[in-house]
Amino acid sequence: MKKSYLILLLYAAMPFIGWSQQVISPNKNLVNKKFIHNQHYQMEWTMLKDTSRFTVGLVDTKVGVTGDKIQVITTVKMKSSPSPWIDSTIVKKTDFSPVYHASYNAQREMAIEFGTEIKGFYHDKTSGKKTAIAQQVEPGYFDSNFYPMLVNWLPLKTGFKADLNIFDYNPNGKTGVIKAHILNVNEGKYRTKNSGDRKVWIVEASDEISSAGGKSIYHIDQITRQLYLQRITMGSRIMEMKLIEP
Repeated sequence: MKKSYLILLLYAAMPFIGWSQQVISPNKNLVNKKFIHNQHYQMEWTMLKDTSRFTVGLVDTKVGVTGDKIQVITTVKMKSSPSPWIDSTIVKKTDFSPVYHASYNAQREMAIEFGTEIKGFYHDKTSGKKTAIAQQVEPGYFDSNFYPMLVNWLPLKTGFKADLNIFDYNPNGKTGVIKAHILNVNEGKYRTKNSGDRKVWIVEASDEISSAGGKSIYHIDQITRQLYLQRITMGSRIMEMKLIEP
């Protein structure tokens, strides 16, 4: 009887065991620091529909390492917009905890400073409404704008899975600490223009930023951790960001 009861308990616990997954928080030993250096690269942003593919814009990414800080500046030049979208994120080099995030485009402006209290503003240029941001949040999260870059540096291996707490401000959706998920990692190959086939980590990830339940597939060089390709699926929409090789 005791043996049968133990088996029943194990079966009952199996769903909870299956759901458990490591949670990654800012810490000094999170990544191999050799991956962190000044970078500048561009990616072509395309939209896929049926068998058609058309260019949406160009995504320019600069990573700058100065002292104990890392700054990531992303400039998106849309074909349909005369002014670019610019996002700037600063994190601590030691543990990747957020310091500052600013975002500017034709529709809105936002700036956030992270500390014991999260402070900043959100300016909707369409309506003219300006909202003050002031929130108390427990430490242990990343900036939502930084985590896609962090994915490239994680200790990736086949079968790697993890959750990340990320802070996102969205006046039309969820605001506060939400989840990002590394769903799975596999090995693969990517054909480059200059170096032929390269071994890559194929990382499947999702987050709670969008209500559409988007999912991303990253193709990341195993040696250099350069991002070659990111495919984003949001409902029926499929987009790709592909590295422009010189």
